[in-house]
Amino acid sequence: MSLLKVTINSSLEDLLLNQLSKINTVHIKPLSKTKKKIKEKDPILEKIKQLRQSLDSLFKKLQISAYNFLELKVKKDERTHFAVKDLKELINHTTEEINFYLNRINELDRYIARAKIELENVNFLEKSYQILEKLNITRNSLTTFNQLEFKIFTTFTKNIENLETLFDFSSIPNIYKTYNLSEDRLVFFIIYPKDKEQDLIERINLIHAEEIPILKKYLTNEGVNFTRINKELIMIENTLRKYEKEKNQIRDDNLLKFAAIDEIIQNIEEYNWAEHQFEVISSDRLSLRFFMPINKKKEVEQELIKKFKDKIIIESIDIPKDRSINEKKKISPEVEKKILKRELELTDQKDQLKEKKNEEEDLRNEAPTIMKNFFLFRPFEILTKMYGTPAYSEIDPTPFLFFTFPLLFGLMFGDIGHGLCLIIAGIIGGIFIKKSNIRKMSWVIFYCGWGAVIGGFLYGAFFGSEEIFGMPLEPYIIPFINISLNNPMQNVIIIFKVAVIIGVIQLNLGWFIQFLNYWKHRRKYIAIADSLMKIFLLTGGTYLVFTWGFDINTWMEPPYPILWTLIPGILLIILKPMGRLIGITYLREESFGGLMGEGTIEAFETVLSVMSNVASYIRLLALALAHIALLISIQAMVDLLHGEGVLIETFRVIGLILGNAVVILIEGLLVFINSIRLTFYEFFSKFFQGSGTEFFPFYMDANFSVIIFQTEAEKDVIFEEIEKEIETKKTKEDLEEAIQYISDKFL
Repeated sequence: MSLLKVTINSSLEDLLLNQLSKINTVHIKPLSKTKKKIKEKDPILEKIKQLRQSLDSLFKKLQISAYNFLELKVKKDERTHFAVKDLKELINHTTEEINFYLNRINELDRYIARAKIELENVNFLEKSYQILEKLNITRNSLTTFNQLEFKIFTTFTKNIENLETLFDFSSIPNIYKTYNLSEDRLVFFIIYPKDKEQDLIERINLIHAEEIPILKKYLTNEGVNFTRINKELIMIENTLRKYEKEKNQIRDDNLLKFAAIDEIIQNIEEYNWAEHQFEVISSDRLSLRFFMPINKKKEVEQELIKKFKDKIIIESIDIPKDRSINEKKKISPEVEKKILKRELELTDQKDQLKEKKNEEEDLRNEAPTIMKNFFLFRPFEILTKMYGTPAYSEIDPTPFLFFTFPLLFGLMFGDIGHGLCLIIAGIIGGIFIKKSNIRKMSWVIFYCGWGAVIGGFLYGAFFGSEEIFGMPLEPYIIPFINISLNNPMQNVIIIFKVAVIIGVIQLNLGWFIQFLNYWKHRRKYIAIADSLMKIFLLTGGTYLVFTWGFDINTWMEPPYPILWTLIPGILLIILKPMGRLIGITYLREESFGGLMGEGTIEAFETVLSVMSNVASYIRLLALALAHIALLISIQAMVDLLHGEGVLIETFRVIGLILGNAVVILIEGLLVFINSIRLTFYEFFSKFFQGSGTEFFPFYMDANFSVIIFQTEAEKDVIFEEIEKEIETKKTKEDLEEAIQYISDKFL
């Protein structure tokens, strides 16, 4: 990885970011908090937030989501172009575009809401007038009421019990009758004396009833004019369809433009972040730092020089993985010699402080990581990232997962038939699912299926049976150790020992990778004093227990097997203090007593943690037995179906299929979680920090849009002076011509 620092004029800021986005191979280094300007409120950021909110509101109203853009295919020459001067103009232009559509959609929504209310009212009116028709109400019949008043109201069905109390005849003489319009609404008419109008209104208000107007335009001498009502309904429905059609048309006709606007806002958000990573050097000079793969450095430098020529200054630092490196200012050879001479005269304490400072400023801690794995290993990157991204100088554990994870899964889920089901499911998901993470997880399941097949051959199991398509599964003898895991229910002790051995191997593998990490970082002594001693301690302890058991007296007798653990344990305690005495640089900052205490505590912690870590691998045995026991239980339940015939056999087959499906789904998930647990807490914890930053190239999405920053060309100083002189001369000539004209005209 390389770190480039570019210095430019502030007017070229947008152009530089635009060029870097086209290069698409640089990871911008975030500006440290101490160098950032303190701003109470960033007006640009506020505008971007408002822009995003407006677009989200527009998309919500049009029922548009990111999935609508996935199937859009746009040619390069069909993309929407945004030619602007700077970011501010781009934000203003995008805001105008969104507001134009948002205002029209809001207007249509108001029209649609109003039309729906009108439609609901007329529909309700039609139902109410159907009741008037039953009462034979005509235009003439209403005029026959002199002392009485006829009105019709609607209210909620729950108020029907209150009507008897409200319209008690002794309180107010009346005749009323109710009709149901729907489950929650009813309509009632009432005839009452006109002089009781006020009393009636007060009672009606108690139940929040609404009066249905009896309009003469809907009544004829023969009855209710339903033809007119139907015409109004049709007219409102047509108006509503027209508004909704226009709204859908705006959505469909401009889907490509909306995709471009959404992309532009994403780019603006990314662009605004990048702008805040510039360091201000002077009033008109800015600098930006970014990482890139070392093999791309020359290409990037050439692109920038070609674009900006002498208007850019480029400095670069190559960052090795095996040693510390800092960002230093360029100095003359004479000054460097003086500094080196002075450094030789520094005290031991100052050396330690300098080394500590260098360690804190080590560029490897900030450099991003590009995970480059063989295509077969690549799906397991998703599991590695669940724990953390490997640091730049750290070994990527993904290739090791390719071998260890399916093996752990297969030993807990050993069945050939179930493994084949997982293989098929993994292939289907890996081919047909578009989402990247789900596709990777599908391929992980595919490999776990192969692990289950291998476990099935070791255990001699095919869908819980010991034969496959009528052929018995012969016990498989594992080479070198000459044991068979066939029929786990009868070989519990053997499988227990195998589980412990697998745990020891994986733990040792973790410490071996830690050993390689130390070695690569040029800490060879600590690699031997720490990682190698832990490997010897665990291996020796395992050999001691497996060979001599737990008889402590036997351990103390010739050939003294206790030495298999005692020697590496003592070395683990004393080697670090010895390194301090012999002058190991990176141990100088620690005190002798501190190292001795640390070594002692670490030795005891290693012994205790090893016991708990190894014990965790017994879950391999427990889940393997549980898997087989579940299949035996399912087979036993199916065998409870006695009898003969097609129906009984059909039920038996369905029972077996459903039972195995439940085992694959539920226990498969349980085994997968336990495989992750063993990998993360027993394996990764030995060597993997996962504190790195994933390499994320700065780029502008250009699937639907293109941003063109039209930066004004800088004028040369001499050219500006010539322009001023020409302008002054021309003004003088025009003035003399005007004076001459006035003199000739009026003098």
